[in-house]
Amino acid sequence: MVTLKDLAKELNVSVSTVSKALSDSHEISKETKQKILTLAQEKQYTPNNIAINLRRKETKTLGVIIPNIFNHFYTKILYGIESEARKNGYKTIISISNETFIAEKEGLSYFSNGCVDGVLMAPSEESEMLNQTKHILELRKKEIPFVFFDRYFDGLDVDKVVIDDYDAAKNAIEYFTNSGKKNILVVSMLKNLWIGKLRREGALTAEGIDIIESESEEEIEFQLNRKLLTQNVDAILALDELSGIISLNLVRTLTFEVPKDVSIISFSQGILSEYSHPKLSTVNQHAQLIGANAVKLLLRRLKNRNPDPVTNVVKSTLEIHGT
Repeated sequence: MVTLKDLAKELNVSVSTVSKALSDSHEISKETKQKILTLAQEKQYTPNNIAINLRRKETKTLGVIIPNIFNHFYTKILYGIESEARKNGYKTIISISNETFIAEKEGLSYFSNGCVDGVLMAPSEESEMLNQTKHILELRKKEIPFVFFDRYFDGLDVDKVVIDDYDAAKNAIEYFTNSGKKNILVVSMLKNLWIGKLRREGALTAEGIDIIESESEEEIEFQLNRKLLTQNVDAILALDELSGIISLNLVRTLTFEVPKDVSIISFSQGILSEYSHPKLSTVNQHAQLIGANAVKLLLRRLKNRNPDPVTNVVKSTLEIHGT
């Protein structure tokens, strides 16, 4: 591989002169620049980015930790992250925690070795359950900036991009009540997450709301089946997409008409709700915007290491379809 030293030797100039010429420095004359650029092209010279980054003390790379690659919502967030990062000259490295504390910790440990300039992450469910933040705060000790997106730890004062979870759930319930719904059921598989708590609190601001919460799909389906058969449920708010799909499928299996007999709204911006039949009404969380805004916050932190922590709230949108 041709190096700066090789180019400098052939042209009988210093390595510094070659480097400045390739960087289009005003210190180098046009004639000298042209000679160096022509030779570099002839020799098919490519810069050693690793060496450049070491000199600059930056990698132009961002680390990203997501809890679940099979959740299309996070795929859309990744698209927003990748697009915004690329626009600003950054690449990304992805680590998947699979909702476990140990995998999340290993991912952060790898990112802490100097391979990234900063970290974007949605904490795993297990980390939230165990209230494990020490491994995350190690980033701060090593002066590696980080930003939470979608999920976060209550009371941890750090940069984060979230949606209006409380208001979004409250607004969905208000839509039901304004539509004349009397027996509203809330279904959630986010029992162990802070965002799940916020959505639950927002939904339960209205009186007479019933709720099913479980980590188990089977338990959700069992409880929902019982309530649909024994109570006059006429509306369901699912606090996550999987709960929404389970609800829709079970309602149709029991031969209720949607939305004539039971209306359903689900928090979602995933592929399941897009292709459900009938199409689910949703609380659109604007996943791509969450990803893009998270990158912007992280780049802000990289430019100024000591700004006050910022909470960027992306406003959700209630989108009513056939359900």
